[in-house]
Amino acid sequence: MTYVVPYSGISNRLGEEEIAAVTAALSQDTLAMGPRGAEFERRLADRLGARHVQATSSCTTALFLAAQVLGLQEGDEVITTPQTFWVTTWPLQARGCVVRFADIDPDSLNIDPATIEPLINERTKSIWVVHYGGQSVDMAPVMEIARRHGLTVVEDCAHVAGGTYEGKALGTIGDIGCFSFHSLKNMTTGEGGAFVTDDDRYAEMARALGTIHNWGPMRERDVPAIGPYRQPDYYRDAHVLRSYSHDYLGGHYLVGNNFRMSELSAALGVVQLGKLDRLNERRRDIAHRLDDGLAAVPGIGVQTEKPYAHHVYHLYTLFYEPDVVGAPKDAFIEHLQEKEGIEIVIRYFPIHLLPEFRALGHGYGQCPVAERTYFEHQVQLPIYDHLTDEQVDHMIGAVQRGVTALRGG
Repeated sequence: MTYVVPYSGISNRLGEEEIAAVTAALSQDTLAMGPRGAEFERRLADRLGARHVQATSSCTTALFLAAQVLGLQEGDEVITTPQTFWVTTWPLQARGCVVRFADIDPDSLNIDPATIEPLINERTKSIWVVHYGGQSVDMAPVMEIARRHGLTVVEDCAHVAGGTYEGKALGTIGDIGCFSFHSLKNMTTGEGGAFVTDDDRYAEMARALGTIHNWGPMRERDVPAIGPYRQPDYYRDAHVLRSYSHDYLGGHYLVGNNFRMSELSAALGVVQLGKLDRLNERRRDIAHRLDDGLAAVPGIGVQTEKPYAHHVYHLYTLFYEPDVVGAPKDAFIEHLQEKEGIEIVIRYFPIHLLPEFRALGHGYGQCPVAERTYFEHQVQLPIYDHLTDEQVDHMIGAVQRGVTALRGG
């Protein structure tokens, strides 16, 4: 089927500036661990006002680093939201953590801080929030709860490059922020992400563990030697590391991995970061036009931009009211797709209802607001930088026509 408004696999059209940057990177002496990655990290740190930024291969790998540097262990409990892409929780499951799901606010679709504290017990170690769809979680009460109970906070910022909370860059409020620059995101490096922190120790650990090094407490050897061979004054072998001079205490260490961003992705990221404000403003313009056109449609609600947030609309969400329209949400989506040519992708299915979590004892009824909102109300319309004004107008008219048809004309 050819859609009038398709779902796009890329957030914004790349142009000559991106082509030139990637072409220049191709002429470098290295495509890994070179100057473009360092430049991208420096520019992103300046943009966020963060002490440490480490470019990664994805938000997923940044989240894996977060779980590792926080020292989360089997049996530790972590509180998060069911309204997210399931990968938010995979690093926790990989480490044997117990995931506990708070419920959500039915308008922002972000974690509801009031539902966090009842889940805290002596095994709780961390709160992982997700800034859903481009709008900030209400971070002040989350941070107050975390500090009162001695918990760390990780911000999943996959949707909010350029977003803020009370004027402060998202990803710099909790202990660690993790970003995505996937093809779908407001700015893209194709695949890519970033680990962000102001904590020097977390940053040092993440840099080692994300670049194929191991990490653990070490002691200096009395004599820098391996058997009869002393450490050379000059030795061009990066693989030596501290082999001559140090030993791990007790033989224990954390195993590192290769989570690095490539030079080509970083070159693309430098250009995209410079365009981020313009790209986000285009999304905001589209979202506000949709809001204005849909606000008066019976049975359709639009999302509120919270006073503390600068919403960057990675997703555009509307709320369908089946009781008002007189037909289920599925009928409305079918009309938009089949009759109006608008490709609809709903995000996200409540992850506590996935088979993986049902196998761990989670189930329906655990997060009633998230469940009711997903199954009955939330619908995402396509939103990306290269939507035309005509496509935006078509979506407004399509929603109006759909509601009219389902209400019986």
